[in-house]
Amino acid sequence: MKEVIRKALRNYPVFTVRDLASLLNKKNNYAYLQAYRWKKKKLIYEIEKGKYTLEEDPFLVSSWIVWPSYISGWAALHYYHLTEQLPFTIQVITTRKRKKRILNYGNTKIEFTRIKSSFLTGFRQVIYQQHEIFIAEKEKALIDALAAKKMSLAESIEIIKKNKRKINHRKLFSYAALVKGLTAKLKREFYD
Repeated sequence: MKEVIRKALRNYPVFTVRDLASLLNKKNNYAYLQAYRWKKKKLIYEIEKGKYTLEEDPFLVSSWIVWPSYISGWAALHYYHLTEQLPFTIQVITTRKRKKRILNYGNTKIEFTRIKSSFLTGFRQVIYQQHEIFIAEKEKALIDALAAKKMSLAESIEIIKKNKRKINHRKLFSYAALVKGLTAKLKREFYD
């Protein structure tokens, strides 16, 4: 792989065959063949059919596999140091329908949770290993995990109580209002 191409691909946490064809100034068939050869030589990694990366870190690539999307749940909470639990699954929230809901990348599962576009809120762009990624705010990560049943109410309450100064309760309840019945459950835990 020419260094010029490798350097250009470094700008893409995830790239497609179409991106590769454009960089090489060739047709898609040639780009598929080149991607296949580079994958065999372990110069690039295949995430799923037609999507590749130079990166080994699944956390870095997960919010770039489908657009729009962001990292949430336990993985986001670990990123913010709100839990010591090491997640084996990266929850990715998206509005897109996917055939494969779960991808295996390295030793990590990347699980896609589909939501309505009106719930696609509460995330931000951060720099991670010199690349932009999209990740839920702390409060939204908790709500997403609860809504997707990836976390119990007791676990979320424990995280909230241990991190009182780090979590904005107003934001937490505004995101909880997006999920039917969740605000009442949280209020019972805090105010009863």
